[in-house]
Amino acid sequence: MKQYKVSAIEVDEEASTVELEEEIDAQLAARLKPGKRVLVDSDQYAFIYILEDEEAFYAIRFEKNVWPALNEAHKLKTSYYVKLNEHTRLALVDMEEELVFLLENIRGNGNYGEAFEQAVNDAF
Repeated sequence: MKQYKVSAIEVDEEASTVELEEEIDAQLAARLKPGKRVLVDSDQYAFIYILEDEEAFYAIRFEKNVWPALNEAHKLKTSYYVKLNEHTRLALVDMEEELVFLLENIRGNGNYGEAFEQAVNDAF
């Protein structure tokens, strides 16, 4: 699964724009659809939003360094859009709902590892 790291999140009252470290080429960007789910990488301290096309899945990695901005967007309950390249933005459908579910599930749940649970509690 190809992975793209989030470099920054521009938070606004209604919508937050997720910036990636590298652009996604226009042909792939045109095929991508929101996967409507968020996974957790508790070893590398990341929330991962899944994008997909007809052939594969792609990971948008929200690593610990962007959690303060992610928390700000979460508190405002904004919608999320990822900037795939200069001309293409894609809605991260169900991002907030998935994040709420995960945050509730992680609190007090040792299955994610104590260090990850503590990091999430500190950030959110």
